[in-house]
Amino acid sequence: MESNVEDTSNNDLSADEMETVTLTEVAQSQQSLYADAYAVLGASDDKNCTYSEGYLKRQALYACLTCIPEARTNESKRAGICLACTYHCHDGHELVELYTKRNFRCDCGNSKFPDFTCNLSGNKDETNELNLYNQNFSGVYCTCSRPYPDPDDSVVDEMIQCIICEDWYHTRHLGVDIPSTFAEMICENCVKEHDFLLHYEGLTITRITQDSTDDALDITGDKNATESNEVGSAPNEQSTTSTDQDIIEIDAPNECKKPKNKSGKVCTKFMKDISWRQQLCTCETCTNMYAAQNVTFLTDIHDTVQFYEDKGKATALEDEECAINSVDRVPLMEAIAGYNDLKGHLVEYLKKFQENKKVVREEDIREFFSSMAARKKQKTVIPY
Repeated sequence: MESNVEDTSNNDLSADEMETVTLTEVAQSQQSLYADAYAVLGASDDKNCTYSEGYLKRQALYACLTCIPEARTNESKRAGICLACTYHCHDGHELVELYTKRNFRCDCGNSKFPDFTCNLSGNKDETNELNLYNQNFSGVYCTCSRPYPDPDDSVVDEMIQCIICEDWYHTRHLGVDIPSTFAEMICENCVKEHDFLLHYEGLTITRITQDSTDDALDITGDKNATESNEVGSAPNEQSTTSTDQDIIEIDAPNECKKPKNKSGKVCTKFMKDISWRQQLCTCETCTNMYAAQNVTFLTDIHDTVQFYEDKGKATALEDEECAINSVDRVPLMEAIAGYNDLKGHLVEYLKKFQENKKVVREEDIREFFSSMAARKKQKTVIPY
């Protein structure tokens, strides 16, 4: 059953002009928000600073612009803090949500925070030499270097994170068509900087837009390198290329399996799933090259955001189960009974709107919960 909830705060609007949403849509929206929060924060500790754990493979991070306002314009002032420190050290501050970053150690209370001590972990080194700080730590993103959300931009646009530089990009600034489904993205600048990726064109599902074809960098000048606007094809497509064959041609563990062919187009690349990482060559030469370019994480499936999010969801589920199991049986059964009672009365209440094809207004919902509250007060306590 699907009933409409209507915003009636503006009495000057007619019923047809008022924006309506369904209860199902509201529930789905809330569920989506909870799922996203669990995915990002589920694997993070909200009570203990992560500093003592060293440079974590991946964690949720934040930048505090209240403590370090200079970080907006001064790259050397950029700093990042863990989830727990946002609650216990920076509550009420202007925080920039950075989503997740790899190989980072919490900066809260070190030399980047003058006259400030971390409330959770006071004994810290002055700096974390291995931390990397991109422009996100200044509160801006993408090639346009604008905040998100951008108060001066009326265009609604999704942002996608590059798996190498970990900056976020507006889809309209990536210069390629966005696949309907994909697992990971590498921005154009990172492809240019790590051009060994051009040998793995057969693993991508990127298509260059017609308008941006001329903008893509051609580093070989070979007109035969790409015969159409399609830069790569999914491994499962029928039109296989020599690149695909090169990937699986050599199985000897000590020989290089990097495809010989190299694409001439430097542009944003999309990968269909994370399995492409397992097809990168791991011979000694390539492994040394990854290390020299600080991208050894590319061959690690556990580095992926997907792995981190799956871990977060599993942690959240375990926490829910532990919470349920820790509740005494009598209060638990009472809570379940109360939920079922509320659900039953709500279904009955909304049924009349469905039968009469009427829109459920905000005041109708308020009336329902008011009546439920009054009904609860009228209940008598069962004597022992």
